[in-house]
Amino acid sequence: MNDIKFRPLRYRKRWFAYLDLLGFKNLVHSESIEDVLEQYLEVLRRMQDACRLGMTEAKLINAWFSDTFIIYTGSDSPQDFAYLEQAARIFFQLLLNKHIPVRGCISHGELYSQSRRNIFIGPALIEAHFYGEALNWVGLCLAPSAEEKLKNDLPPEKRPFYRKVSDGDILRKAKEKVDHLYAFAFNNGRLNGRNQYRESLQAMKSEAVKQGGAPEVIKKYEHALAFLDQHAEQRVMTNDR
Repeated sequence: MNDIKFRPLRYRKRWFAYLDLLGFKNLVHSESIEDVLEQYLEVLRRMQDACRLGMTEAKLINAWFSDTFIIYTGSDSPQDFAYLEQAARIFFQLLLNKHIPVRGCISHGELYSQSRRNIFIGPALIEAHFYGEALNWVGLCLAPSAEEKLKNDLPPEKRPFYRKVSDGDILRKAKEKVDHLYAFAFNNGRLNGRNQYRESLQAMKSEAVKQGGAPEVIKKYEHALAFLDQHAEQRVMTNDR
């Protein structure tokens, strides 16, 4: 451990995405380790596939521990945000399509990273973790730091895939700090006139009900479905990665 030295260049402003699998602890307790590992490896493949899309233009770093997955950039440029947002959103979408519930957050801020030693420290991680865990749903949001950083480039309200979340039941712990956030609106998933994300969320909710899931678990799906139904029909007006 004595070879770990502080390197100032590693502590810089970056874009950071935090995603957390829901129900993973119950899965570990209820399924065989072989089945859990198979699903876990599927999640890792999905994350690496999502990150690989931007690897030729930007270096996206990813790491994971248990049910938590992170993706972050080397800088905080608008271009790096575009690649990270795309990777995080595609990862989120791929998991939903496999009926794997997940929630997460994208933040902007300082992060000290030494990925080979699994060292990740900084405000960007703390904020993304807080808002990723605070919201009572299945969803992907932008932290206040990301909204602030983006306002002089292309603010969230002008981004085609993001809409405002102001429902206090969804914001839950976050409403102590903010009156709204912006989140992925499930509005790019229509196939033959049907929204594939709605079908996935509804299927996961139905399975949770069938398995006797706790009311708070069912609520997460209901909140995500309500947000989807509110915004998913709004047309995507501009191109976005």
